[in-house]
This record gives sequence, structure tokens and C-alpha cells, in this order.
Amino acid sequence: MSRNIRKEQAAETREKILEAAKSLFAEKGYHGTPVREITRKIGMGDGILYHYFPGGKREIMSVLLRESFEHRRQEIQQIHRVIEELDLKDAMMTIKRRIYELFTADMDLMRILFRENDLLGFEEAEQLTTLLREQSAIFEAFLKDRHERGEIRDLDFRIASRQFLSTSLHAIMSKSVGIQLLNEPDVYKYMEENVDFTIDLWKNP
Repeated sequence: MSRNIRKEQAAETREKILEAAKSLFAEKGYHGTPVREITRKIGMGDGILYHYFPGGKREIMSVLLRESFEHRRQEIQQIHRVIEELDLKDAMMTIKRRIYELFTADMDLMRILFRENDLLGFEEAEQLTTLLREQSAIFEAFLKDRHERGEIRDLDFRIASRQFLSTSLHAIMSKSVGIQLLNEPDVYKYMEENVDFTIDLWKNP
């Protein structure tokens, strides 16, 4: 029992450190956040941070990104299991909504990603690239399936997938950097208009 309690406490402390660091990195930047400020935010000594993250701030950043990418990867795979029985428009709207919400639910992390992209090491950059490629491949397979069902015409499904998903990335970027790139205050209305326009281009003549 006591061993389980210690494990739970250790996991809780580790999570507190990650959350405190993420909040400060988003607010002040990675270079503008000393280790002491992270530990002060959670009311602990500097040594506790190095106990959980011997590599210091750099290791914390790496863990934040790695765990975030893995979480989103699993969620994206789940999305595509959900949409199999939906009609074409509902399926495409579900993809757009969930991807947008999945990435914008944690704005601290998105701001770090855009602000501190120069800190992406090979491993983190490769993880992000893999995440985006997998999403494109999954949607490409979805389009091929919908073509076989007779819902859309024959396309270059690889290019079609990338173009469709790029509009979702556009909306995510707009919210993350705080610049209105879409000229549309209602992002979900924009998504629906984009889906309707895309389906009209893709449908069988």
C-alpha cells in the first residue's frame, strides 16, 4: 500500500513539474525561464526537478513534446475509427473539428511549439513529422474508401489529403499565434464552408 502511495505521489510531483514548466515556457519563453522559477512555482527545492529530470529544462521540454505528440497520435487514430459509419460530410466535419480541438485544447503547448521551434531536436522533429505523415496517410485511406463506395470521384488521394488537412492546420495556426488569418470569426462556420466546397469539388460528375 505504501509503495503504491509513493508511486502516486511521484507521478503527481512529476506532472506538477511538467505543468509548471509548460505554463512558464509559454508565458516567458524557454530561455527566459530559470529552473528556480519552475520549482518556486510548485513550492519545492531545485533538487526535486533534477531528481525527476536529470537533464534539466532541456529534458523537460523534450518530455513535454514527446508525450504531447504521442497523446495526439492516439487520439487521431481514434477519430478515424469513429467516422467509418458516418456520411461523408459528417465524417469530414468530425475530422476537422477533432483535429482543431485536439491541438488548440492546450494553448500553452501550442505557443511553445511555435515560439521555441528552434529547440526541436532530431527526435522531437521526427515525432512531429511522423504524426503529420500518419494523419495524412490515414485520411488518404479514408478518401480511397469513400471513392470505392462511390461517394467521390477518382482523385490523387495523396494530394487531396494534404490539401484538406492543411486547412485545419491553418485554423490551428491562426488561434495559436493570435493572428486572424481566416477572416472568419466563427471557425466552425469556416470549417463547414470548407467541407461543403471540398465535397463539391470531389463529388462524382
